[in-house]
Amino acid sequence: MKINYKNQFFLNWLLLLPFGLWPDKETKFTYLQATLFCCLMMSSIIFQLSRLFTAECSFDLIVRILSSTTFFATLTVPTILFWIHSKTMKYLLYKVEHMYDELHDRNEITICEKYRYIARRFTIIVVILLMCAMTFATVLLYWPFAFDILIPKNESYTIRTMEIVSKFFVVSKKYYFLVMVHLCSAASAGVIVLSAIGTMLISHFMHACGMFEIASYRIEQAMAVELLHIFNIRNEIIIYRKIICAIDIQRQAMEFTTFIVTNIETSIFFSTITTVLCISFNLFRIFQIESFRDQIEEALAHLSVVTVVLGLMFLTNTIGQEVTDHSNNVYVITYSVLWYLAPLRIQKLILFVLQRSNKIFILNVGGLFSASLECFATLISASISYFTFMYSMQ
Repeated sequence: MKINYKNQFFLNWLLLLPFGLWPDKETKFTYLQATLFCCLMMSSIIFQLSRLFTAECSFDLIVRILSSTTFFATLTVPTILFWIHSKTMKYLLYKVEHMYDELHDRNEITICEKYRYIARRFTIIVVILLMCAMTFATVLLYWPFAFDILIPKNESYTIRTMEIVSKFFVVSKKYYFLVMVHLCSAASAGVIVLSAIGTMLISHFMHACGMFEIASYRIEQAMAVELLHIFNIRNEIIIYRKIICAIDIQRQAMEFTTFIVTNIETSIFFSTITTVLCISFNLFRIFQIESFRDQIEEALAHLSVVTVVLGLMFLTNTIGQEVTDHSNNVYVITYSVLWYLAPLRIQKLILFVLQRSNKIFILNVGGLFSASLECFATLISASISYFTFMYSMQ
């Protein structure tokens, strides 16, 4: 089965190319693009943290600044580490293409196409949601400037926006527009790049799910009734080959996912910390708002951040749970086939598959986190605990 990874990851290529982060081809120009992007993201974090040293420090100011800084850190850390590991990401693209090329069975190709379609559809949905969210945010932020031009009046429409930015980041009102443009540019670029990177990695994990599904299919075909009822040397060789092929693709799927997790575990580790803190700080800020009617803009901003980070955390753990479930399904299928009708030599080979598949395969990050719905619940619980602690200390 011949595929071109550029067709599979076209939207990811479209989103990453303007920032010089597409891993396929690296030139001096793309290096300059990526460097400027990383400088933009890092400068947004440094600027916000600098407010803690230039203004009168208080608990309220610390929480206010960290509620924003942790969100920008969540956007920055994965993107910078993705750039650092660009050669690894390039290898993964060619690895997926090579694995597809090894498939010749029509049903196996259909299974792969199903998971490719799921990954592509998910990417399209994320891009559409991203475009809608950015359009809404742009209109919300810049409508006062448009109104000042189209419907001028004695008092500027931008005064409200000016006061919010100046108060939140403790800057002079004459610099608020530069601050807003800087942070909005960094947030927009970070969200775009993180969406592209996230959907690309999800596509890789969906490919691994497809490989586990093919392993289950090969086990079923090896233990087909027609091969077991008319057992001869020819059928025995066919069964051996099919089981060996099933074991081989299961091994490839495990090695593939383990390789991905090993190379991005640093990013996952820091992202997990920043997302938990981000949720806690932003929840705390929401509950500090005295009047939602008077501070609707700030409330919406914090609520949007919590929603985005929760969605990111949920998707990360859900895809990990999917990989684990597909791996466990190999064990279930192997146990369910008519292995007891096979000769003793083949039963021993099936027992080998059962012993390997009986060990739960999880995406473990440095022995600290395992991507699963249980981990998602644990992280939410930790965020709520930190929020409760801060709320009780005020």
